Amino acid sequence: MTAAELTYRLALRAYPPGYRRARGHEILSTLADMQGDARRPSLRQTGALVKAGVCERGRAVTGGDRAGIWAEGCALAALVLLLLAATGAAFQLGWDIWYARLGMGWPLGGFSPVPLEPAGLVRVLAAALLPWGAALAVCRGRRLLPLAMALTAAALYVGGAVGFAGTGGYQSWSAGQSWMENAYQLGTAIFLAAPAGLLWVAGRGRRRPAAHRSLAWLALPAALTILHLASYWETTIVFWPLGAIMLAWFLAGRWSPHLAVAVFGVAVPVLAFVLPTAVGAPDYEYAVAVAAGAATLAFASLASALAFAPETELDPPAL
Repeated sequence: MTAAELTYRLALRAYPPGYRRARGHEILSTLADMQGDARRPSLRQTGALVKAGVCERGRAVTGGDRAGIWAEGCALAALVLLLLAATGAAFQLGWDIWYARLGMGWPLGGFSPVPLEPAGLVRVLAAALLPWGAALAVCRGRRLLPLAMALTAAALYVGGAVGFAGTGGYQSWSAGQSWMENAYQLGTAIFLAAPAGLLWVAGRGRRRPAAHRSLAWLALPAALTILHLASYWETTIVFWPLGAIMLAWFLAGRWSPHLAVAVFGVAVPVLAFVLPTAVGAPDYEYAVAVAAGAATLAFASLASALAFAPETELDPPAL
């Protein structure tokens, strides 16, 4: 197999599986005829193949109308937020098992993590399993169940029954806390309640069955937790790749605007979560950078969705 054939086969994976089965051989045969004796792939043809594949995926998921674009974009954003919430709790569980219970060395040195008490362990498990279960329901195309689970997770956090951040978890608001602590708790509550709001919008906007998504999404919390535990420098190992993915989504929004809607739906709750830290501790450069990036992506992706959706190729042709 030549480099051109391998490149085109990889680019063809931008199309949905059903489309590849039906027309993949035809597309590859046409590209082979156009390639002739050249062994190197054409960047123009590769780019066109990826672009057409992203457009086709968007058409298959959204149904090709604006209501579907906004509905599926909100559903995708809710899925990502649920998995990120599960990741936060999964990291605490991994910390407890790897460093505290198994006694592995902490990268910073001179610091011994304290094992979670039974009550704290139950809280962290609940904090991980609730959003993860809601994400599973979203992947299976369910509507009401993930919304109810997301609301339950947010309500339990606000009530202090479970903790989504820190080994002990945060309790509900109290008069003795500083404004920054209350602001951080409010931002966390917004982050956890946002999936429910997004799923509600998605349910109202759908005129067709909800799209099913690959269960491979559910491995995200475990993968990010392992990367996070592997090194203290989580800003490099975990969050920058996520930022690159979000930026790629935004750029692909011209071809499939529901991706731009999803970026907006993820960026706003992330901004609410990190803004209190960025304002209260401006010397914490990481928080400031994340807040600035989330704000920029939020406004740019909303503008992209509003600008591109009316004239996108996903709109059905006029009769």
